[in-house]
Amino acid sequence: MKVLLRNFWPVSNDERPILAPSGRLLGGALLAAAAVAGCSFNAAYNPAYTSAARRPASETADGKALLKTTPEADAQVFTGNPTSFTGSATTLTMPLGQIARETAKSAFADAFMGGAELSTEIRDPTAYAVIVAPRVVSFSYEYNQLKNVGFAITPTVSATVEVKVLDEQGKPRWEKTYLSGAVEGPSYMINTAPGEEINKLAHKALYDLFAISAKEIITSPDLLRRSAPAGSAPPVTPAPPAPTLAPAR
Repeated sequence: MKVLLRNFWPVSNDERPILAPSGRLLGGALLAAAAVAGCSFNAAYNPAYTSAARRPASETADGKALLKTTPEADAQVFTGNPTSFTGSATTLTMPLGQIARETAKSAFADAFMGGAELSTEIRDPTAYAVIVAPRVVSFSYEYNQLKNVGFAITPTVSATVEVKVLDEQGKPRWEKTYLSGAVEGPSYMINTAPGEEINKLAHKALYDLFAISAKEIITSPDLLRRSAPAGSAPPVTPAPPAPTLAPAR
């Protein structure tokens, strides 16, 4: 990507305007905006970004989680422009389905003592404490220059994910949607790979959402099942005792 700055000021010093602080601010704004002008970026899943986003889970559970995905969801690719005016002529393409799959696996592996596995099929449901189906519902990004009075750019992403808990036949028995809100990265003046900053934030935002979901599932005992030996009958939950009625007066 080439950034041409030669036309920002006249060539002759005599023609150059005397800059007040606001003029210097305008020059910085032009430099920052030029760094994301008219480019296309292709991002990829990066395990290092997921590793940087991971953190010890505050709640953990025994057993192992199965993350059931679909080939269609795994192959989901995001291609789009930022929602901001800055960089509006740029296009970012990244494998959102792969990023979601891998960050979800990491989040649930951090929450379950036995780790997490990925599969497009449910072959041995009794081997898992929970079976979940994660997917990305929406994603957007921006190069926010307004919050810095035009002086710098703050990369920002927003994501929405859906997580379902499945029964042994793969039918949903619980589901919830999680919204990230605006997830911001460090501000910068010039960056030769602004799309990569968005990619980093996408990894972080998705991991954080799936980590929140994993914690909620762990702290909801009715969503977990106890692993049983293959071929054994599933445990039966006894019905609650009938309420005792007070004698009529």
